[in-house]
Amino acid sequence: MAKKQQVEFLHPNVLLVITPKGIILELYTPIRAEVIREIGNLPKGTKVYIDAILKDNKYKILYCIGSKWYAYHHFKVG
Repeated sequence: MAKKQQVEFLHPNVLLVITPKGIILELYTPIRAEVIREIGNLPKGTKVYIDAILKDNKYKILYCIGSKWYAYHHFKVG
């Protein structure tokens, strides 16, 4: 059975990340991230800062980067 991502509560300035060892990290904006899939004017490998986080019906989570909103799956946090 595949696990499905569920977003129940989202704070615009806090991101909870679960490490591979099961440790929960609480990250506060601005959060450093790396582009893992080219999107818009952001080439793969670019280091960016997430300024805010938003819940979205279509993409689940959106990140505000440079005053634009992007889907979370284009970035690696950390």
